[in-house]
Amino acid sequence: MILLASVLVLPAALSAPRPAIAAETVRIGGYLFPPFVELLDGQPGGLTLDLIAAINRAQSKYRFDFVPISADNRYTDLARKKYDLIVFESASWGWNPAQIATTEPLMEGAELFVALDQPGRGQEFFNDLKSKRLAALRGNHYRFADMVTDPAILESRFDIALMEDPGDCLQAVLDGEVDVAVMTGAYLNRLLAEVPEFREALLIGQTPDQRYALSVIGAASRRTLVEEIGRLLRQTLESPDFQLLLQDYGQLRKG
Repeated sequence: MILLASVLVLPAALSAPRPAIAAETVRIGGYLFPPFVELLDGQPGGLTLDLIAAINRAQSKYRFDFVPISADNRYTDLARKKYDLIVFESASWGWNPAQIATTEPLMEGAELFVALDQPGRGQEFFNDLKSKRLAALRGNHYRFADMVTDPAILESRFDIALMEDPGDCLQAVLDGEVDVAVMTGAYLNRLLAEVPEFREALLIGQTPDQRYALSVIGAASRRTLVEEIGRLLRQTLESPDFQLLLQDYGQLRKG
């Protein structure tokens, strides 16, 4: 008896290995905003960069690249498509609501007033900022200044030094060059965790300049992408491995 083996021949288009689908590149813009974006040995680093690295490892649909931008140009750079999304950003910081799409908050934050702790100095020291020498970050929005960022206007209304790095703001306080610095709470919390001695040296305002919710922001025309990336970022933030990493950044509060 001869057994005839039947052979199933697939069309070449079906039998050949399918090429891998290339990941879609998503450009994440970021300006100097420690601890979210900061310079480490001259290179961009911080929580935003750590989050980008983690989400690139966790999935293959998107490839996230970091694009350095400036605080002043964040709006025009988005409109000109220099980048696609910005992470850990507040919609209240000068954005036109009609032109952007946002996500649910990823994290909460605050801006705090900081001064030297001296005998006889209490919380009332922060009541009259117009009589104080101030240090703040260039391009940042502050409630005490009505969210104005124009240096000329700020310098006409306050005795203020606008700086590029929060470490310089704090150093100006320690050196007695200014009376009060406005500092991001997340940055200050990490600093106090790393250098506990600062707790005794500094007077920290109990009433923040502002509290804010930090979200993902992109162009209104890309709302679907903004929402999907927001979900991916939140999943990464809430993963056990990333929660361990967050401990290195101090007391960051999730949204």
